[in-house]
Amino acid sequence: MRNRHRTLTASAFTVAVGVLVLSGCAASSDRDGSEGGGQAVTFAQITTVSGGFPFGDTVKGTQSYINLLNDNGGLNGYRVEFVSGDDKGDAAEAAQLARKFIQQDGVVGMVGNTSIVDCQANRAIYEANDIAVMGGGAQTDCYQQPNWMPITGGPFVGAWIMWTYAVEQLQAEAVCIIGQNDPTSVPYFEQLREAFEAQYRMQFALATYTNDTTQDPTPAMTNAKSAGCDVIVTSTVAPNFAAMVASAESVGLDATFIDGGSAYDTTLPGTLGSTGEPGALGPDSAGVFVGSQMTPLDDPSAEVREMVDQLDKDGVDANFWSQIGWVSAKLYFDALARRPDADLTSPSEVLTALREMDPVESDFTGVPIVFGDGDTHSPNLSYKLLTITDGQFVNAPGLDDGWIVIDPLPEPEG
Repeated sequence: MRNRHRTLTASAFTVAVGVLVLSGCAASSDRDGSEGGGQAVTFAQITTVSGGFPFGDTVKGTQSYINLLNDNGGLNGYRVEFVSGDDKGDAAEAAQLARKFIQQDGVVGMVGNTSIVDCQANRAIYEANDIAVMGGGAQTDCYQQPNWMPITGGPFVGAWIMWTYAVEQLQAEAVCIIGQNDPTSVPYFEQLREAFEAQYRMQFALATYTNDTTQDPTPAMTNAKSAGCDVIVTSTVAPNFAAMVASAESVGLDATFIDGGSAYDTTLPGTLGSTGEPGALGPDSAGVFVGSQMTPLDDPSAEVREMVDQLDKDGVDANFWSQIGWVSAKLYFDALARRPDADLTSPSEVLTALREMDPVESDFTGVPIVFGDGDTHSPNLSYKLLTITDGQFVNAPGLDDGWIVIDPLPEPEG
């Protein structure tokens, strides 16, 4: 499979080419049984399911992949078991869950974690117990520790790509940021904003951090109208993004909307209806754009179709969050499957296997993904930028049909 890439640099979009190949299926061997019926190993997931950031389908996506894995012989002869917990966006709850899973349930690794508090709350216990984590990166801290590897570019890569598209492609005069209000992420958003403003010699017309599903978006849209915003760049989940666009219509805000990844959901065009089309909010609106941090769910590639079919079999909605759960598990367990002699009852051997994994090229991402042995991990610097036209997602104008690949972002200070 061959994809065309675009690399975002300081001054322009430049073309880069990459080749993606199918990654191998998990291998299996006899270990006290067959067909996944042998000795069990347990993995866990801590995800924010309630509390304003509803990432719960990530849990279902991980479980669905594990169902497929066990139905096809398990992992190197081990049967994989899975437990999960909702941290409710509360650091104390996340810490309690980690202690329970590691100290009581004897989990050997964490897979699929997608949380606004887990990365910060549980770094120490993961490192002390050699627990390897792979999941969706919602915090700066997820990218800045040795045992944690996000499979997504996260809100920061997405923000830089969306800001660049707004300035370079849309020629926006007043770009406004309405970012997520996770307090651990705001300082790096501010640092990133200042770096972008210096590089492009511009200033954002507005920068606020107010957008989770507990917030009424109308005051923010009213403020954006007062600030003269012609492009709104946000990072929020699909229901809230749709509510923001609807509120913009209600207050008469003529603007283009761009979301950095969390709003990618196949139901969004239908939810927005005609409001999502170019010109619907006014003559200056280019419509609605979202960044897909992984391959869109309607892609015909073999791995994406396998995922969608299994999710459907398990009664799970195929969306951005279930895809995070699935791909996290696939990358994690594929890496372990390539170490058939590893003792997967040992967290340290699981961690070593991930640190020594080869880069994985797959149908899901625009760049190879590798855990690596570094103290920080940010392997996925690729996005696809989509817009809504005639009620469906299509590739954004000016970007052909390839991936956007961005150079590494500025390191967070402190």
